[in-house]
Parts: sequence; C-alpha cells; structure tokens
Amino acid sequence: MSHAHYHPAPGLDPPALVMIVEDETPIAEALSLIVEDAGYRVLVATNGRMAIEQIDAGARPMLIITDLMMPRMDGVALIRVLRATLGAEAPPIIITTAGDRTIASHALADATLPKPFTIRQVEALLHRYLQGHLPPE
Repeated sequence: MSHAHYHPAPGLDPPALVMIVEDETPIAEALSLIVEDAGYRVLVATNGRMAIEQIDAGARPMLIITDLMMPRMDGVALIRVLRATLGAEAPPIIITTAGDRTIASHALADATLPKPFTIRQVEALLHRYLQGHLPPE
C-alpha cells in the first residue's frame, strides 16, 4: 500500500466521509442509516481488505467504524495496517464488538462501540470525532 498522497480533504465543504467496515449486512445498514441521518456520507466495505482497497483507490474517510470479527481481514489487522501505513494521517478508528470491551486499546483503536449499540451511542461517537465537519445549514 502506498499512501504518500493520503490527505483528508481540507475545509468543511462536503460532509465528512465515514467508512463502515462490517460483514453483517443488517449491522452495516443500521450504521449507514444512523451516519447518513446525522448528515455524513457513508462508504461501506465488507472486510478489512476491501477497506484498504477503497482507501488505495482514493477514498478519504475522516472516521472509520470497523467490526472486530470479519473474513479476509479482521478489524485488528485492518487497524494495524492503517496505523503502520498512514501513521499520524490515519483517521480516528472505532471498533465494534460484542465481546471484550477492552479490545480497543489492544487493537490501537480510538474507541469501542459495544454490540448491540444504540443510535445515541453511535451519534455520540460521530459528534466526538467529527464535530465541525458538517456543511453549514
């Protein structure tokens, strides 16, 4: 992966792009609806490898919400690759899990979103990491 040109879009013109990395369609759809209702754009990948391919192809998410357990490349491997290749330019990463809530620190994630989650929990994380990245109304 070559990310020498990875630069989040300057300014606040388009709403922030949130990448959702989730292999379970109902969960991906629920997260997408919450994110879109909050005013952000959504890009969905069904596994970590697809997420990396989308970033390599030019996707510039300002926040990534990733599942822990996925085929092809799980959330921990995805986070490690992004942190290693993007360094300080990596966007904030939230990991979702029904299991160990302390996995975020072990996986170098910025936060953990427990499953099942509530709309308010997702909105609070969006607000925390993307405050100020909505276009003016």
